[in-house]
Amino acid sequence: MILTKHEKLTLYLLAAVSFTNILDFVVLMPLGHTLQEVFEMTPLEWSAVVSSYTLAAAISGVVSIFIIDRFERKKMFLTIYFFFTIGTILCGLATTYQFLLLARTFTGVFGGLINAALFTIVGDMLPEEKRGSGIGILMTGFAVSSTIGVPIGLYLGVKIDWHAPFIIIAVIASVLWVLCYKQLPKIDAHLSNVKKPRCIKEFLHPLLSVLFNKKQVQGLTALSLVFFGHFILIPFLSPYLVNNIGFEDQQLTWIYFSGGLATLYFSPKIGQWSDKYGKYLVFVIISFITLIPALVLTHAEGMSIPAILVFSTLMFICGARSIPANALLINTTDPAKRGSFMSIRSSVQNLSQGLASFAAGLIITTNPIDSSLEHYNYLGYISVIATMFGVTLFSKISDYKSRKAKRATVIS
Repeated sequence: MILTKHEKLTLYLLAAVSFTNILDFVVLMPLGHTLQEVFEMTPLEWSAVVSSYTLAAAISGVVSIFIIDRFERKKMFLTIYFFFTIGTILCGLATTYQFLLLARTFTGVFGGLINAALFTIVGDMLPEEKRGSGIGILMTGFAVSSTIGVPIGLYLGVKIDWHAPFIIIAVIASVLWVLCYKQLPKIDAHLSNVKKPRCIKEFLHPLLSVLFNKKQVQGLTALSLVFFGHFILIPFLSPYLVNNIGFEDQQLTWIYFSGGLATLYFSPKIGQWSDKYGKYLVFVIISFITLIPALVLTHAEGMSIPAILVFSTLMFICGARSIPANALLINTTDPAKRGSFMSIRSSVQNLSQGLASFAAGLIITTNPIDSSLEHYNYLGYISVIATMFGVTLFSKISDYKSRKAKRATVIS
């Protein structure tokens, strides 16, 4: 099915929101080398800054599942986005390691909820046949943040001051908040099925309904492995390229620009392919392809910069496997419970990313002689193992049988 003009406009507005949300998170990665020097961080302290955001987002996501479906979607989203913007401003004002750590934690509390709110709105807006395409457009927010946002943010952070990217993100988010207030429709159809809890069991129902749903548990476990396998490589990629390969800080912009540009092109395509050929099939193909850059980039000593650029771009493209993965997950829930389920999904994603970042910090060590990072290759092996387990578990909620049944019905 083809998206209408109104649906596309709404999706691109939500993608712009996603742009600020993701940029606030990912701009920290290429600034890792700069921030470690400014605050004299150890690898473990750096991983704590990264994981503080995701772990806070995971906790807030769990708390939100008990209330998120009890409010109209637009009001809930605008409230969350407001406090996220405040948190981003605080990051831009941080002057000490402790202040930065607390600011990242505060921002994470609301940043993780934005992700859940956006997916919930898309799920409520679009029928199953359009969700792959819808999520593909939503995911362009990540691509644009990498193509334009991260290179500009890195340039400002290196040339002017590392605070600058966060202040600019907060300004953009403020403008988008006003646009969303004026443009987003009221979404409250799910409230007709919501009842006020009369006891503890009813209050805990959103969580219990997921825990006792075998398909949703399998899907969430698979998703956690996919994100763990991908994110364990990310926090130390920039420091590794600078300290081990010889990249200049400014050259890192090409990694994110080329990767983001490729993702900007392929994200909508992958969404369309998911709807056309099957979400699980597309997910599996991309997952196997992603093993190549995962192993190559973690054994990159001696490689030329252009070669690294090729494989890093491929890794960015393969990150879009989350499009069919999330589409598969959305299909396992009904509208009345979609908000709480997507909050759980967001919590699982953030928890897996936080644990991956923390695990990477425990594994990576710094050579005291030349400041190079050691054991980065171990992260590549872990990434491959986690990805393959994720592929296996996602087969439990595959759309292959349902698509086959639909084709048989059409033929008959």
